[in-house]
Amino acid sequence: MTLTSPEQIKNKKLRTALLSITVAIALIIIKLVFGVITNSVSILASAVDSFLDLSASSVNYFSIRKSEKPADHDHRFGHGKAEGLAGLFQCFVIGVSSIYLIYLSVWRLLNGGNLQALDLGIIVIVFSIIVSLLLARYIRRIAKETESIVLNADSLHYQFDVYTNIGIVIALTIIKFTDLNLIDPIISIVIAVLIIWSAKDIVMQSLNILMDKELPEEVVAEIEEIITNHNPEVRSFHKLRTRNAGSVKFIEFHVVMNYKLTFVKSHELAEDIIKEIEAVIPNSEVTVHVDPDKHPDYS
Repeated sequence: MTLTSPEQIKNKKLRTALLSITVAIALIIIKLVFGVITNSVSILASAVDSFLDLSASSVNYFSIRKSEKPADHDHRFGHGKAEGLAGLFQCFVIGVSSIYLIYLSVWRLLNGGNLQALDLGIIVIVFSIIVSLLLARYIRRIAKETESIVLNADSLHYQFDVYTNIGIVIALTIIKFTDLNLIDPIISIVIAVLIIWSAKDIVMQSLNILMDKELPEEVVAEIEEIITNHNPEVRSFHKLRTRNAGSVKFIEFHVVMNYKLTFVKSHELAEDIIKEIEAVIPNSEVTVHVDPDKHPDYS
């Protein structure tokens, strides 16, 4: 189902964020308990990662509530940029969690340590992989439907939980048959580096929102096509500017119309263009300024 209502989009985002928080809490408890039982630094590090997922998901929830608030007296363009700020915060969380993973792993490399109850640890992590994979796919689908950066970042967290946990399962399995306990921290270091590298995409998306980057070229092309389809009444257009804040897209431009058109007709034509753009580009706010073609600036 296509989401077109701002209220539908908001509710979908909030429900998804709450689901993410609930799952994170459950995984934290499970990983902490079995991390202690098995004495595995990988499982404990994964528990820390889930704890930071919980922190990020909580920030997501409150940032979505904030970003989806309608415009008010002090925020005429709404609160959509809260999502960009939350996205940057999540990247910070990802970085911190990865550095902590590396720290724990290096400590284990230097000090050693024997693992216990490996079969139980493997079962727990396999369960975590299944849960994280299903949740990541679900959140990514909702992020695409609602065009939410913070949910996209949240799906990245859980996607890397999958990678992290796969690495842990491999490490625990090898240790089970070889007693090479050093593999546990080495796998953790490799995964932590990969997490840091992949977080760069979320950084760029968040900065694009905060820096008012233009909408994608294909979206701008759709806007231009709609405007030019109204020839000959619309002679040309200029000052086309676009940006997005959260899930809302702001579009504004000037259209140069036949000066013989009445004021009412020009207004009606401008409204038709706005409606067509909003129909093609959901959740957009369009502002059009009308100029006559015989105005000194355009003659």
